[in-house]
Amino acid sequence: MLRMTQITLAVAAALTAEAGLASAAQGPSSSADAYLQAVAPGVSFKSILTTGDSVGGYRMAGIPDGLGAYDNDNGTFTVLMNHELGNTAGVAHGPLSKGAFVSDWVIDKSTLQVVSGGDLIQNVYGWNTSTQSSDASATTGWSFNRFCSADMAQVSAFYNPASGLGTQSRLFLNGEEGGATGYAVATVATGANTGNAYILGKMNPSTNGSGGSAVGAWENLLANPYTQDKTIVIGNNDGGTGVLNNALAVYVGTKTNTGSEIDRAGLTNGVTKFVNVAGHADGTTANDELNNTTSRTTGIANGTHFTLSDTASTTFSRPEDGAWSADGTKFYFVTTDQLDTTDTAGGTQHGGTRLWSLTFDDITHPEAGGRIDVVFDSTTIANGLGNARPNMFDNISVNKDGTITLLEDVGNANHNGKVWQFDPESNTMTMLGKFDPALFGDVSSTGVFTAGSHTKDEETSGVIDITSILGKHDDHTYHLLVAQDHASASSLGLVDPTAMVEGGQLMLMATPVPEPETYAMFMAGLGLMGFLARRRKNGHA
Repeated sequence: MLRMTQITLAVAAALTAEAGLASAAQGPSSSADAYLQAVAPGVSFKSILTTGDSVGGYRMAGIPDGLGAYDNDNGTFTVLMNHELGNTAGVAHGPLSKGAFVSDWVIDKSTLQVVSGGDLIQNVYGWNTSTQSSDASATTGWSFNRFCSADMAQVSAFYNPASGLGTQSRLFLNGEEGGATGYAVATVATGANTGNAYILGKMNPSTNGSGGSAVGAWENLLANPYTQDKTIVIGNNDGGTGVLNNALAVYVGTKTNTGSEIDRAGLTNGVTKFVNVAGHADGTTANDELNNTTSRTTGIANGTHFTLSDTASTTFSRPEDGAWSADGTKFYFVTTDQLDTTDTAGGTQHGGTRLWSLTFDDITHPEAGGRIDVVFDSTTIANGLGNARPNMFDNISVNKDGTITLLEDVGNANHNGKVWQFDPESNTMTMLGKFDPALFGDVSSTGVFTAGSHTKDEETSGVIDITSILGKHDDHTYHLLVAQDHASASSLGLVDPTAMVEGGQLMLMATPVPEPETYAMFMAGLGLMGFLARRRKNGHA
């Protein structure tokens, strides 16, 4: 795995240098070129909308994050976009006084022209801890704290056609990553009650009637797509308190044919338990993933059994986003760990970001647990000056072709954020793109960081596969993703900086399906790079 992964990265970079494909494009509604540039053959990025751009008087605000999308069946599609604002930032959006919100965009499939924009959330229904049910009436004055990743679940997640139980309305799931309340939220995105948002009180022990006090820091809430009367949602916590601290929470409910959309979806009557990896859950909030805090290696072996516990969880090294396999039997997630600085001159801190999978023994009985595996481990890849190994995975997408797209979030660091693609069949990790160095800076092969004109505090997020929505059949896959440009809105000269807060951009990424001749080039490169690697190892120049 180590050798193949390194060679794939090196060959992709070499091919890009020859082909000159590191280009970006600007969509008809965007005021700027794409913030990302391709570094693999045939990959392209196109900007759709940039913070400050206005459509029908509605401006795209900053700090875009998790996305959801669906086909309108009329030549357009809808994109729902989290904005990761703190609860004191920004301006009012309907029932929300300030803070995080969700924007709603309609986009032309053919041209990527943005047709309209607005707020998704129109009403917010709180959670009654005494009755363990949603409030009967909506209230105003909410200020959510940092909506991060998001999940626009498949219809099959919340509706079983065999029994007729559940709802066919599309639900958009997200949650607060910051603050003391840790609200998990489901918003109706289609149908007569579009815009109704509900607090999912069953996700937090502090509100679900279990007698606990823990509060989540939700990176995302991912609904299982397997068609059945049970509803399964896994919540990933990048933080949180008590048993939810850096833990995976597994909610299991039952679909119904009465009540609101979330009642019917089975999101109000279930029980939340926690992933407990055998031998790696000590009952404290100490990190259970790592066996060496310097090298950042893990002691969790592939095939280790996990169960779902009422009281004890495995504390991972900062879980971020997740995604289900198409058949709903396997759940992928990433842990971001910490920044690896060894690619910079004088940098000595090691990081260990990982891609994991949970394979359930029987998804119709999730309480039985299953096995956990490390799918990709960055600590197995050589680090040091000039080595572009993955760093701090954050957002992911499991694609229809079986590949997994992974995005970096390294924070305010001397590092250029990358986009990667992992192929589980061949165990290869390929760098697809990176931020425009002129805007966001980059590190040279000698480890020297040169700043760009915007900021070095950038990240990508929100990646989702929309190939089927676009109806494309051209040997490419298509993803939406966003860039978070953490330069302040005022420093970027944006209109209404109080509302915009920071920069950002919505983009389309096109990735080619490899042709046979591409594989031949990779194999030729494999032999060359393997030979050169052996010479370096043996001390030859």
